[in-house]
Amino acid sequence: MLRYKKIVALCLIVFTFFSCRKDFERANWDVDVLAPLIKTTLTLEDLFPDSIIQTNPDTSIKLVYQTNIFDIDMDSLFQIPDTTIAEVYIFPLSSLANPGASFYSNSEENELNISNGVELNYVQIESGFIEIEIYSEIQEKIIVTYTIPSATKNGDTLVLNDIIPAGTLLQDGYYKKLIDISGYELDLTGISKSEVNTLVTRAIGVVDTNATGPVTIFSGSKITYNNKLMDIIPSFVRGYFGAQQLHFGPEITNTTAFNMITSGTLDLEAVDVNIEFKNGIGVDAQLILNQFSTSNINTGASNVLSHSSIGTPLNLNRAQLTNSIPEVTYSSYNITMNPTNSNIDQLIEIFPNQILYDINLNINPIGNISGGNDFVYKKHSLETNLNVEFPLSLIANNLTLQDTVDFSLSQEGAAGDIIDGVLFLYASNGYPFDATIKMGLYDENMNFIQNLTIENQIKSAPVNAALRVTSKKESVLSIPLTSSDITSLYAAKHILLNIAFTTTAQPQFIKIYEGYAIDIKVVGDFSYNVNSN
Repeated sequence: MLRYKKIVALCLIVFTFFSCRKDFERANWDVDVLAPLIKTTLTLEDLFPDSIIQTNPDTSIKLVYQTNIFDIDMDSLFQIPDTTIAEVYIFPLSSLANPGASFYSNSEENELNISNGVELNYVQIESGFIEIEIYSEIQEKIIVTYTIPSATKNGDTLVLNDIIPAGTLLQDGYYKKLIDISGYELDLTGISKSEVNTLVTRAIGVVDTNATGPVTIFSGSKITYNNKLMDIIPSFVRGYFGAQQLHFGPEITNTTAFNMITSGTLDLEAVDVNIEFKNGIGVDAQLILNQFSTSNINTGASNVLSHSSIGTPLNLNRAQLTNSIPEVTYSSYNITMNPTNSNIDQLIEIFPNQILYDINLNINPIGNISGGNDFVYKKHSLETNLNVEFPLSLIANNLTLQDTVDFSLSQEGAAGDIIDGVLFLYASNGYPFDATIKMGLYDENMNFIQNLTIENQIKSAPVNAALRVTSKKESVLSIPLTSSDITSLYAAKHILLNIAFTTTAQPQFIKIYEGYAIDIKVVGDFSYNVNSN
């Protein structure tokens, strides 16, 4: 007990001594601390869009990628441009018209300027307008009934009935009205019902019933109608679309399916590719695929398809009307490619992010065999779709995948300032690949700071006789840090992990199964200089 009291007294003396000296108020010493920095797991779901990953019955993985390359729609075949139809009625003789009396009636046929020589006989309007302007030199108010018998909605004809102001010697009477013709149907066969692109209008003029007396209609007086069709968008048309020759390309379609793969090479055991042409338009067509190629703009790699379909005319039958929903039955034509009949595997193995095509399309190559009954709906087109399917059975050589993780190393840590240290990367690899890894440091705006050098490899997971992973393989990699590295770590807000895989069983193809993953954890073993306060 006496010994214990002496020790306590000695401690109190030492404490009192040091507390009275300002030079010892902020003593420094070094400590070692383990700090977890990164923890992430990479699976196929991180490397490819979920929509393209499918699982086979044996739980092996296949990629099924589908994309639309291009469509030929109504706008590709023709357009109904904004059109002004001017109708001028000139009175040949002078006459006297009483209030309420009809003093003229006139019908007109007006041809619409449909592009590409297309001959339409029937149009359903999704949206659009007719703007009607009327100029009258009659020196009295008149009542005009302006009818477009060609335009009907729910069985009712489009009719404008309104009062036009009186003209004077100096200025015509003027009237304007905008009419929404959404939902209208246009019969473009004219008065005889045998024409095309022909709109029929009819106008009747009556002297205002409130006129104080008869009005003189002078010889040479005019009534002018400006009928403007504006922003016409059809939902359905019928007619003859002509023997058009259309050319599409060279055009590029971008794809993001392989964006997470940045470099390396891949040899696929099997690839099945189908280019599908689905015709939802009521025309026969002949298609020639002049060129089809893929490219990777990041690596500069590109390959051009070699297949018997290139340059060969392909006949596409017209779609058929169903008179129900859906409105048409599509016809289809498929070009099937695999490594046996083409080099399609080489086009996929470069991990393309661009697809280039060049196509000729001949509409109605043998003429008007439908008798003016070609048709097209706005919502149905001639589609060209690319369907790619391949099992992930592969040979990989430095196949590089990447993932970005957030990172922050506080400058004002409670432990003090880092003076040196080592990063330890713990990898639990569930893939049958050896891997090398690179860590890139980036600031908050993803501006590159520097790479951290990692010399050793992540070891491949062990496999059984069927080359299927039996368990994960643990690897520990060390990264000694320089003072420059530590400064960069403090500045970093993101770390880009680049993992380059190489199959260990080459030249055998390795299947990838559901559940394969690699776990990455980075721990810092830091020496801190600690200040006491």
